[in-house]
Amino acid sequence: MAGHTRPGRLDPDCGIIKPTAGAKKKEDWIGNQLKKVYDEALCEDIPPDMLELLSALDDSDADKTASDEEAAE
Repeated sequence: MAGHTRPGRLDPDCGIIKPTAGAKKKEDWIGNQLKKVYDEALCEDIPPDMLELLSALDDSDADKTASDEEAAE
């Protein structure tokens, strides 16, 4: 945790985030960190309840499309 300090121990670098070796500017470092978080999020599994919700939404869209096509005839 960046802002967390340990009681009884003074650490001058505590809470200071240093850029990685490849980053020349602060913006580059921030961009690299955002890409890392995004990539990690993409690798996570989708929870089963979310998959059920998405499936229900797909089913309701298919039903709506079918009823719209029948109404147009």
